[in-house]
Amino acid sequence: VTITYGRPFSASPRSGEIRKIWGHLVPWDKAWRLGADEATTLITQKALKFGDTTIPAGAYTLYFIPSESGTSQLAFSSNLGKWGIPVDEKSDVARVPAVKSDLADSVDQLTISVAKDGGGGVIHIDWEKTRFSVPFTVAD
Repeated sequence: VTITYGRPFSASPRSGEIRKIWGHLVPWDKAWRLGADEATTLITQKALKFGDTTIPAGAYTLYFIPSESGTSQLAFSSNLGKWGIPVDEKSDVARVPAVKSDLADSVDQLTISVAKDGGGGVIHIDWEKTRFSVPFTVAD
């Protein structure tokens, strides 16, 4: 799994002031570009299973729908090679749930990582003092 994305900072590029991220810069319950500049892309050489949802091998644009109290979702779109905005929700291949948790330390720059976990892994989205996690397995 390869994820390519722009990494915005918590500090405003114009003023240097620290911005409130979740619920302000990134609105709750609305599609968000998941990064800066060009759209975030995920490439996988094998099909991935997110719960009951299988994403075929290939390339996808990722975007995110964070929720403060409901279910956050990571979305996979077939619309490739675009700028990050506007988000194209009509080309969704799938949306999968993300689990929100608190981080002990603040993360100043958006960080998306993939951690191994048994026969699969977990995609982590960390920024400010919040982590969203999306576990997956490699499909047979």
